[in-house]
Amino acid sequence: MRLAEKIKQLEAQEEEIRRLMHQRFEMSQRLNEKMIEGIQVGEYLIYKKFTEDSYNDLLQKETKKKKTMEEVEGEREHLIVLMKERKVLEKIKEKRFKKFISQMEKLEQKSNDEMVVMKYRPTPKEDSL
Repeated sequence: MRLAEKIKQLEAQEEEIRRLMHQRFEMSQRLNEKMIEGIQVGEYLIYKKFTEDSYNDLLQKETKKKKTMEEVEGEREHLIVLMKERKVLEKIKEKRFKKFISQMEKLEQKSNDEMVVMKYRPTPKEDSL
């Protein structure tokens, strides 16, 4: 379950990064249009501040995304180890079951052999004749 949660978290982070990049692109286009038309210094500084802040935010989100990716890989590796252990345990269980079946077959054969010997064993009356 943890792997699925981490993957969902990673997807959400990627979506947030795409959204922020799209927002930055739109603001850049608006700034270019305003610069062609003519822009006030104060308005330009607002756009510049947004660009800087959004860039820093983007860097933070990329760092978080990288950390989440590392966590996803760690969870995947842990899951692989658990699956290998499970296979080993299943093989051990299967071997033990086969050994048990073999022992039961031997006991059954021994019991059958004893019954046959008892059935065909001469009785004391037959010896005297």
